[in-house]
Amino acid sequence: MTTTDGNICVAKEVVEGIDRKNKKMSLKVIEGDLLGHYKSFKANLQVTPKGNGSVVQWTMEFEKQGNHIPDPHSLLQLAAHVSKKVDSYLTKEHN
Repeated sequence: MTTTDGNICVAKEVVEGIDRKNKKMSLKVIEGDLLGHYKSFKANLQVTPKGNGSVVQWTMEFEKQGNHIPDPHSLLQLAAHVSKKVDSYLTKEHN
C-alpha cells in the first residue's frame, strides 16, 4: 500500500524476472487500484555500479484504460524516493 497523488493505492505485484548478472528485476502488477487506470503495468529496475556506488534506473511500461488517464509520474517519483531511502540505509554505518 502506498500513497500516490494524495490517494491510498494498493497493488499486488509478482516478480516477473531477475537477471542477477545484469542487476535487473521486473515486477508486474496483477491486482489492485492501478489496474483500474491501466490495462497493464510493469516496473523494471536496473542497478549499474559506478565508482563507490551505483546508478539506479527505473522504467515503467503501462497501457492506459483510456486517454483521460494521466501518465504515472507520481509512481516514478515514488520509485525515486524509495531508491533514495534504500541508498540512505545501505550507506549508514551499522553497529
